[in-house]
Amino acid sequence: MILWKPNQIDISKVPFSKYGSYIALCHNPDKNYLTIHNARRLFGEDLTFILEFEKAGQTLEYSVESTPYMINIKSSSGNSRIYLRGDESLTIECVGIGFRLEMVQGKVSWGYEQESYPVNYGIRESDRRIKMIRVDARLYVAIDVLLGNSKLKGPFEISPGGQQRDCRTCLQVSPENDKALVNIEISQLETKPHPIKLDVEKDIAMVKQDWDKFLAKMPPVPADRKDVAEMTWYNLWSSFVRADDCYAYDAMLMSKNYMCSVWSWDHCFNALAMASADLRIAIEQFLLPFELQADSGALPDSFNPNNEIVWGVTKPPIHGWCFSLLMERHEIEENILRKVFSHLEKWTNWWMGYRDSDGDGTPEYPQGCDGGGDNYTIFDIGYFLEAPDLSAFLVMQMKTLSKIAEKLRDSNASEYWQEQAAILLEKLYEHSWNGKKFVAKLSISHEYDDNPTALAVLLPIVLGEYLDKEKFDKLVAILEQNFLTEHGPATEALNSPKYESDSYWRGPIWAPSTYLIVDGLRRGGRSDLARKIAVGFCDMIKNIAGGNYENFDAVTGEGLRAPGYTWTASVHMLLLTEFIAKEPI
Repeated sequence: MILWKPNQIDISKVPFSKYGSYIALCHNPDKNYLTIHNARRLFGEDLTFILEFEKAGQTLEYSVESTPYMINIKSSSGNSRIYLRGDESLTIECVGIGFRLEMVQGKVSWGYEQESYPVNYGIRESDRRIKMIRVDARLYVAIDVLLGNSKLKGPFEISPGGQQRDCRTCLQVSPENDKALVNIEISQLETKPHPIKLDVEKDIAMVKQDWDKFLAKMPPVPADRKDVAEMTWYNLWSSFVRADDCYAYDAMLMSKNYMCSVWSWDHCFNALAMASADLRIAIEQFLLPFELQADSGALPDSFNPNNEIVWGVTKPPIHGWCFSLLMERHEIEENILRKVFSHLEKWTNWWMGYRDSDGDGTPEYPQGCDGGGDNYTIFDIGYFLEAPDLSAFLVMQMKTLSKIAEKLRDSNASEYWQEQAAILLEKLYEHSWNGKKFVAKLSISHEYDDNPTALAVLLPIVLGEYLDKEKFDKLVAILEQNFLTEHGPATEALNSPKYESDSYWRGPIWAPSTYLIVDGLRRGGRSDLARKIAVGFCDMIKNIAGGNYENFDAVTGEGLRAPGYTWTASVHMLLLTEFIAKEPI
């Protein structure tokens, strides 16, 4: 069993950051160093510096203790404190020890593989100020050594002309009168030198105050889950960055380590989790991709400020389902209802108009990424797949459009979308039900596997009360028999020859599919099973995985892939508050 310590954050599993900051730090216990990340980049380009602590040039063994507002480095030779200032600065204070800061080497060829170009380089502008540039990550770094002795040297490289040159991106700082104090600013745009005035105690107290205000909004949880809930709540708070560029609002990233972006279905779960704490922030999280919606109605796959808005792929239309839950639980202002109706209507029409290659009234996913389950086994038979979960999501979205129209006193629109939902639901039954379960068919040819083993074909459970009772019961029986473990629903049938314990959507448990099924079970009259799954999922995080990973081994419950992933943290909080806090076990 994982032992949780009050107010302690394991930054090997949850990046250390704070609301609004684009900087995060992680601990790599195997290599005995910290990594510094710039959340304006993603997929490896976010990794900016490696930070090691040393004494007289010798690397130290040390322990890491982190609270939500400060990292404590403790060694037999001395200590260090690290905290974040503003959105793009961090401060390192050392007593008795120093540190080595090395910029991670990037690479760029500008399209010519046979040639390489300078990427990382620095300069000492004065005894107390160093400037570094990393071209591939598009960032400028300004380092102010306010107290301490510093050396800037290395690594060395051979230039195209054959000369050895010093990149000057390795900085060593040693104590001055037993102390060192350094401020590091990592930004997208270069800033002019400006006076840095630090009040360490006051700075840390301000971050703590911000965290305490956010913590006070955490929904109540049972006492024996308070510590893991606070870690999860911190996971959410620390993943926010400030509004900028393509982020119309302050945005909760999926992570500030590697996956530093927003994807156009992940945000729905984050919106739901935030709603009980701050409805305004929840609505903003929901609207993030819609502020980038194309004229056609399409949503981007993912987006990151000053980086890229990804088109050519999108994400499944769970947005109507999500907003229906927000409406069910909260009073939404009329201006928001009107705005959301417009966005959802365009989004729904896009799927029905642009993603129905054979014009048979059943929409399709071009490939797995569009369906959210990137490598689901249903896509093994081919591309442009008429998957049953897609029609189910769109039925829910049409139902939601009808509900919004009713609230807006537009009876014609409400009736229209009710009719469209009924038509698509009947089409789902006629087209995709084989008498025992739903199947996924290739568009145009309508070839299909009569015995699909992916959880995707059970996701129409999300229809809940709208799904034919006989079909609902058959899907639930398959879920219990072939997919459900004590930790939650596997994404591939456990007895399938295609099952893999760690292969993304071909076996592991995922938070979004778990919550979609749990909510469908709740609304379909199986709250008992919904609660059983919720408890198992939360117990897995608390007692086995020890963190909110991107996904989990379905059998062992061990965390897989990205730790500190926010949609998992959000689903964890939702299940805690909806199924465990209301009825403690």
